[in-house]
Amino acid sequence: MHISFIIFNVVVLVVVIVAAFHIGAAIGRGKKRESAEKANDISYDDCLARNTAKFKYDIFTDSRDGETYRTVRIGNQIWMVDNLRFKTEGSYAPGSEEANVAQYGRLYTWTAALGIPAEFDDQSPTKDLGMYHKIREDNYQGIAPEGWHIPSLKEWEQLLSNLPPKSTGDELRGACFWGNPGEDSFGFFALPAGYRFANGSFQQFGRRARFWSKDEYGKFNAYRLSITNKAFDIEGVYRSDAMSVRCVKNA
Repeated sequence: MHISFIIFNVVVLVVVIVAAFHIGAAIGRGKKRESAEKANDISYDDCLARNTAKFKYDIFTDSRDGETYRTVRIGNQIWMVDNLRFKTEGSYAPGSEEANVAQYGRLYTWTAALGIPAEFDDQSPTKDLGMYHKIREDNYQGIAPEGWHIPSLKEWEQLLSNLPPKSTGDELRGACFWGNPGEDSFGFFALPAGYRFANGSFQQFGRRARFWSKDEYGKFNAYRLSITNKAFDIEGVYRSDAMSVRCVKNA
């Protein structure tokens, strides 16, 4: 047998073995991630009970519909611990299931969250200068209960300033429902309610939390805070998307 043929077969065999090893490793990592997600069997009630004992939440009742919310102080701010559940036009149940609202709150388009006409989903509020300047005032209420308001970009940044350097947002995630349970160091209790696109499709339920800011970003977008199993960020997204609302108490 020619020596070059033997070398060729050895090289092919080595390549096959290496490829099989990498494929096996990738499958193993996938199964490990799947197992990690399934391993989170912490119930909502147990998760909340632990936080309630640790942070001793205050309680607030929305006089409009009788919904009760827990609240917590983080730094110099007081935040609702639950996502807003107030039902209004332009709001939706996470995952398109009304049963999810009790735990995850509702999802709102930006205009629904701010309580302004839906036409401003795709045009700048500068069309109505009176409304535009009102939105930019401190403590702009929107659909928040009396005494509370929709957070500004600056207020979200103030909340995030409490996180340690190189944080992945673990300090804000609740322990339940996430594939990677959070530490929830501040009692913020973020839950992965996902979001809804304007075409009606629901995305990332159980995997991602998104919260509106009142501040617009360009003609079609507004700022939002996003939290995943491994990271967080603030970026602009379409105002026609629907996502969670967390209210912060008026200073």
